[in-house]
Amino acid sequence: MDAAAASPPHDREARFAPCLERLEELKGLKARREVLEEQVFLEFLRANRGRINEFPLLETEQQSLMDMLLRRAEGLHPGHAYIKDHFSAYLLELNHYGKAKAVGDAAGQEKLARRLEREETILAKCLQGAVYASSLVKDNFSDAVIRHFGENSLGKIEEITATMVFDEVYWRAYIERFIQEEVRGAYDDILAERRYRFLREGQLLMVAYPFDAVLSKLKGTTKAISKTRVQTAYAAGAETDAGRLDVETALGLCSRAVLGDGEKRLEREAVQFAARVAAMDPLTAEYREAMTAADDAAEARRETLAELVAALGVGAMVSLRVVREDFSRALRAFSVKEIAWLIQTAGTFEAKRLGNVLEQVMELDFARLLREKGGADAGRIQVKSVRLRRAAKADVDALLDAGFNKIRRKQFFEDDPEQPEMLLWRAKNAAELEEKLRLVQIEPELTRSLAGLWEYAGYKVDVYLCINLAALGKVATNLSARITEILGRYGIAPPGAADPAKARRDA
Repeated sequence: MDAAAASPPHDREARFAPCLERLEELKGLKARREVLEEQVFLEFLRANRGRINEFPLLETEQQSLMDMLLRRAEGLHPGHAYIKDHFSAYLLELNHYGKAKAVGDAAGQEKLARRLEREETILAKCLQGAVYASSLVKDNFSDAVIRHFGENSLGKIEEITATMVFDEVYWRAYIERFIQEEVRGAYDDILAERRYRFLREGQLLMVAYPFDAVLSKLKGTTKAISKTRVQTAYAAGAETDAGRLDVETALGLCSRAVLGDGEKRLEREAVQFAARVAAMDPLTAEYREAMTAADDAAEARRETLAELVAALGVGAMVSLRVVREDFSRALRAFSVKEIAWLIQTAGTFEAKRLGNVLEQVMELDFARLLREKGGADAGRIQVKSVRLRRAAKADVDALLDAGFNKIRRKQFFEDDPEQPEMLLWRAKNAAELEEKLRLVQIEPELTRSLAGLWEYAGYKVDVYLCINLAALGKVATNLSARITEILGRYGIAPPGAADPAKARRDA
């Protein structure tokens, strides 16, 4: 039997019964509406676990899913109203069904059971979309952490997953236990190895820190990481012909989904993500096949399938929007502009993007550490980053067979003298790259490959601590001594002075 067909009576009764029992219990206790909804929704989750692939087994994950869809999505995405409306309809039908059952109205009970099952199935598909989307984000981020911090990070990852609700606290735990610990340890190593340099520019005394000095300390792994079932199913949407057809089919339904806010245009990226998620469910392939049938029964079936595919997409979009909000809240120590940059980089939390996100969060945390060390002189100190987009030399060399020879490479890249395995893009922004591509007139396939390298490129970063000597001179009676005091907070000595870090080691 396909997923859209009605369940046998004994199966649906087994799902209805615990939800009805919980509803009656909460009504008897005169529970607040909010509590009633949360408890019945959790019961609904568990009762329908057999209909949801990759059902979250941990109680913290089930709680996260309920809170994400019922509470945290409110006001963030129009899909929240869609889910709440269907859940309200489910509660209403469950109540009517319970009354018919109590008085022994068999005919009325059967009619209500069919209506109840319809709402139940729509909600189950919303949940399925949210489960797939949430699982993808967590799997992709875990992989990025393992690649950067090594296989020993797996224990911390499992602890966070088991003990943290998937919200702002979850993301903060990653930032504190991996990024902040690593950054502070790397700073000490930079001092010990004197991997910084002094510059003077007008009235600015600058200390330049190469951020690669931080990245080089990471004990990552180059071993292949096995994909989870969710990652494999998602990848099929781009890697197989059938998968691409299913995504195209789902995209049309997700784009037209009625979400209660006709004036609000949904983000294209989020809709495409939702289509990829919806295509993971066999229902999308069933709908695509049903499109070729022409009888009246097929038309009704197509309508049912279309509604369920759209529900999958709604669940995925709502989940993605909440994840973005939770992630941005966990980054609140950074500026609004920096948070927006990180969220844009993360996109739909694709695996290819999250390595860059990790490095960028580390870079911003490194800059924040420098600001904190400024103490009372923070107003006379600035921290700036200079970023150059770069690509792995191996990835660029892989384009040789497509016609990207050495002459062409020199037009787009230059060597990185400090990192022989990397190349630096000559273009400083997307507009410059587009203009260069237009002038060089390379083949369309090669253009797409270069655009892909650009989109997912990381950065070579230098972080500059800039001390404003003019501003400092207005408040310091002895400028040289004040500079020495400030630099001492950073564990370094002024140019030409003895290195305090070395002095401490030699003592």
